[in-house]
Amino acid sequence: MNPHNYATKLIPSFSVTVLLIVGCASIDVPRVPSDELAVERQLQLEHTLSVGFSQIARLHDLLWPLLQGNTDFCRGMTTRSLGIRHTSPRGETGLSSVELKARDAIFNFNGRPVIYAVAKGSPADVAGVQPNDRIVAVGNWTWTATSASEFNRSLPRRLDVMMRRDSVPLEIERDGERFRMNVTPARVCGVKLSLKPTLEVQARTNGREILVTLGMAERLDDEQVRTVLAHELAHCTMGHITRASVNSGVGLLFDLAFLTQRVWLGGVFSRLSRDAMSINIEREADYASMYLLANAGFDTAGRAEIWRELADEVTFRSSLFNTHPYSPERYLLLTKTHEEIERKRQQGQPLVPNGMRIR
Repeated sequence: MNPHNYATKLIPSFSVTVLLIVGCASIDVPRVPSDELAVERQLQLEHTLSVGFSQIARLHDLLWPLLQGNTDFCRGMTTRSLGIRHTSPRGETGLSSVELKARDAIFNFNGRPVIYAVAKGSPADVAGVQPNDRIVAVGNWTWTATSASEFNRSLPRRLDVMMRRDSVPLEIERDGERFRMNVTPARVCGVKLSLKPTLEVQARTNGREILVTLGMAERLDDEQVRTVLAHELAHCTMGHITRASVNSGVGLLFDLAFLTQRVWLGGVFSRLSRDAMSINIEREADYASMYLLANAGFDTAGRAEIWRELADEVTFRSSLFNTHPYSPERYLLLTKTHEEIERKRQQGQPLVPNGMRIR
């Protein structure tokens, strides 16, 4: 027999034998029935969504006074708000039937939009709106079983239109009773808020929206989270995202110059020029955030402690390749800024960052 043909015939049977040996369990593992798996999956999804909505409500409450107390720093970026967050049975697109079922288990929609967050001290809070209230009418536009789909879909747009007026007539349902109230919108910084369901400890902004990870929200206490929110809001009010784009654009010119010579460096100059100014931008945001906190009525003492809390192997070391100041510097910067703010208070000076002009 040809040795090659013999080996060819032997390999498949040997492979099957090896797979059988590897696949054999040495202990008896309990079987997980598919119906039990589906139930447990549903329970875990409900828990995850419930935690997410709860944290969004918490973040919304912590951010509200910063948005309301710093409109002078927002430079034309203001809007009118009632201070609520609401959701509807199909308030988001692309949700699976399992996700929709989990949301309904959490809120018990019964076809109606639910208010799940009311910021303390907001117009809605002052008017008596509470979490878990159902919105059943806005002005003369009323929810009915037959118009539920259109009402839920159009509610955000209609509320935006109504908030251009001096007051928003609302009718809410609570424990089977209905209440009518007029809510006067407040002028606030027009910055949105979202939660990313990941355990990373991170926050960032695109200049119009602040994103906080679940990991960040769960790790820090309320005032630490508010310090982070103030930092991200400072990025928004100071136009840092636009500045970062401009810095990146300068490097892009060099990247394009090399490209005309048929050499592409992977955008290295764009990244270098963006990162070169990143540390200064972060220092400015740390500095300005303390003033945003002070102008919203919060004590700035002890805010620097967050950088002892978040210090790690990376942030503790200073490097030319860092895009953020390292944590010891950030701790000292916030400490010195607190001292500066206190001196200005004692001297009766406006609480405005040095070198900043406000309208």
